[in-house]
Amino acid sequence: MVLSALMMALVNTTGCSNTGTKFALPQQNEQFSGQTFYNNKVDMLFVVDNSKSMLQYQQRLAAKVGDMVDTLNSLGMDYRIGVTTSTMAKTSDYPSARKLVGNPVYLTSANVNLLADRIIVGESGSDLERSLDAMKLVTSPDFSGQFLRSDALFSVIFISDEVDQSSEFGNPDSNDFVNYLNTRKPLFDDGTRGWIANYIGILTNQSCDSLGGHVSIGTQFNKLVDASNGVKSSICAADLSSAVANIKARIISQLTSYRFGDVPNKATIQVTVGGKAISEDSANGWTLETEVNGATTVYLLKFHGEAIPAANEQVTVNYKPNGAT
Repeated sequence: MVLSALMMALVNTTGCSNTGTKFALPQQNEQFSGQTFYNNKVDMLFVVDNSKSMLQYQQRLAAKVGDMVDTLNSLGMDYRIGVTTSTMAKTSDYPSARKLVGNPVYLTSANVNLLADRIIVGESGSDLERSLDAMKLVTSPDFSGQFLRSDALFSVIFISDEVDQSSEFGNPDSNDFVNYLNTRKPLFDDGTRGWIANYIGILTNQSCDSLGGHVSIGTQFNKLVDASNGVKSSICAADLSSAVANIKARIISQLTSYRFGDVPNKATIQVTVGGKAISEDSANGWTLETEVNGATTVYLLKFHGEAIPAANEQVTVNYKPNGAT
């Protein structure tokens, strides 16, 4: 996450006083007072398996994505959303292969009403599912339909009921695609994550395909999900409300998190959103969490439920560093 700030005052004091979040101040005897805004930009990519038997799952996902969009709109998020398929064969055989589906190639708040229909890509694609190759192709810097922004969080959502069989851009059983995303969407300047992968698919050795098709656990997708602390959800649910809600919560949590400039003393944290005091509460308040990125541990204040701030709301966080007297 990258936060910007309007600095109102930076005052030297004597003794140890509170420090404002997000700013790594050089000394513990300095105090920050200001209005902070989180980076509200997110670029999302749905990679949809379009092989046989997948239409039923596409329809279930399409029926629930409106809930996610409504929340993004209500919080004032600046988003771009693209859709691609798992088919990477020749486009002469499969017109929806190797591309971002639809025109324009990505959607914004101005035309996001097209998203549900765009997710229903059908099931006439190749049975050689290569979702990871497709993700890399359409997010590569030289792809003609490029929609990724350098300052936006990238969230990819895979939906598939089989293992990935990519081969063109990497080995799906290795860390090739994790390494690609770490390079393509590196950590932001404040040390927080630049990408999140989520997976809706087969999580156990149990088929839920009502048509009797072959299914298999998406172990290759799970590599990306685990590397980015993303969300895994079962494709077998009667509807995908929970899956969409959990992915939405993960994206918003990452976007609205505030990074501490040093290790905070949790007992001293005081938070207001829009002038209203917010308590520690994992349902409708804030929690203090850590994010480990390589050798770096980042301390984050995360908002939940009714406490999630809109993009234009003033947020104030005061605290004392751990070990301060």
